[in-house]
Amino acid sequence: MKDMLQGNHQKGFTLLEVIIAIIVASVLGVMFISFMGTSFTESVRPVIRVQDAYTINQVMENMTADYKKTMTSTTDPTPLTTFKTKVDNGNNSDNVPYYGTYAVLYNNYIALGDITAESQMILKVTISQGDQKLTALFTR
Repeated sequence: MKDMLQGNHQKGFTLLEVIIAIIVASVLGVMFISFMGTSFTESVRPVIRVQDAYTINQVMENMTADYKKTMTSTTDPTPLTTFKTKVDNGNNSDNVPYYGTYAVLYNNYIALGDITAESQMILKVTISQGDQKLTALFTR
């Protein structure tokens, strides 16, 4: 009790130690936030890429299924031309068939040499969703 009255034994932190601890903690906090800040804000991009890739893949699957159905139709004399038109209009939900949400980057015939008959033409379709692109070739 005598030591306590004389002030010889000090317990706890001084005001100076508390201020220095707060300054050190705030400097470390600022460094951590500046280092990790972009990681937090950019962390959603891979998820969006995967979602776009899944969406564009599903659209192409829908197109391929309709392509097979169009090719087996015996009433259509130019099924590849019909399918080309469907690809151009398949991203509008008012049209039938509706493949899904996508942008058409390329939808035209590519020729190998002097091929002019539709039965020998190749339809190249490139579609995109976000920054994901997908290309497929369709033949008769």
